[in-house]
Amino acid sequence: MAGRVQPPDRDGARAALLRLIEAEADQRVNESATAISQALSARFKGGALATLFYGSCLRTPSAAAHDDRIYDFYVVVEDLRAANSNALTAWGNRVLPPNVFRLDLHVRSGTLRCKYGVIGLEQLRQAVSPAARDSCFWARLCQPTAVPFARGAVMRREIIALLAEAVETAAASVAPSFGRRFTARDLWQRVFSESYSRELRPENDARVASLYDLQAPRFAIVTRFALDAAGFTVEQDDDGGFRLLNAPPVSRLSPARGKLLSALRLAKAAFTFDGGPDYLVWKIERHAGKRLAITPWQKRHPLLSAPLLAWRWWRLGAFR
Repeated sequence: MAGRVQPPDRDGARAALLRLIEAEADQRVNESATAISQALSARFKGGALATLFYGSCLRTPSAAAHDDRIYDFYVVVEDLRAANSNALTAWGNRVLPPNVFRLDLHVRSGTLRCKYGVIGLEQLRQAVSPAARDSCFWARLCQPTAVPFARGAVMRREIIALLAEAVETAAASVAPSFGRRFTARDLWQRVFSESYSRELRPENDARVASLYDLQAPRFAIVTRFALDAAGFTVEQDDDGGFRLLNAPPVSRLSPARGKLLSALRLAKAAFTFDGGPDYLVWKIERHAGKRLAITPWQKRHPLLSAPLLAWRWWRLGAFR
């Protein structure tokens, strides 16, 4: 049965997508995330343009007085050199964003833990655009993202526009690969699975599926907006399925290149992230369900031990 076909209203779709993303960005976050955002803003002494809160702690907020999970943030900064402690780490931040750091925030109920990435505004603009050659940023920021802090209304509007662009870029990168009818679930699961295939990630297929399933109503709504905003002519049937009537070929991102960039980011994090090896082991164990051993010497020399550890963990199936 033929579905409904309408030429894309790109401006209208983008306006609708912006409204939805704005509501997500402006959502009230829990006290833990608020405290972390304030601490991050203070850490950069006026150099922070915005804080972006995303990931599992946003998807499944805790009402407990103490939350021992690790919160995921990005901090968008004005000056990469000022945001880093020395010229070498600033250079690394400029060449291969983000630089990843750790924050332990002591509050009355205990210690809040945060992993945050530092990125410049122009870098973020490039990272979520259709011209991006790396899915690292748009695959994360196409998911619901809160903006607890932005320096003024103009900056908040720009950050929201970039988050909306991440959604559009993610959908447009994958939709043409379907030569048939597809659903919103098909689309976003492929976005996440292909993104993970370009990184050293421990997540299995069930984990990928949960990213959609936990937020299914939201993704069902944004799909048509994103496809129209990207300029596709879409046939939509009564069951919510889609078929592209104009599907220009897209440049596929290289998994090998993505894994190389992921490995380089992990190596860089060995210098910037306090307790990086322990965090990496914890994260892989949590997502892959594997027990991993790491010696004190390997903790002290993460770069020297990384090749052997990566080989062993890959043999164990800890990541793909």
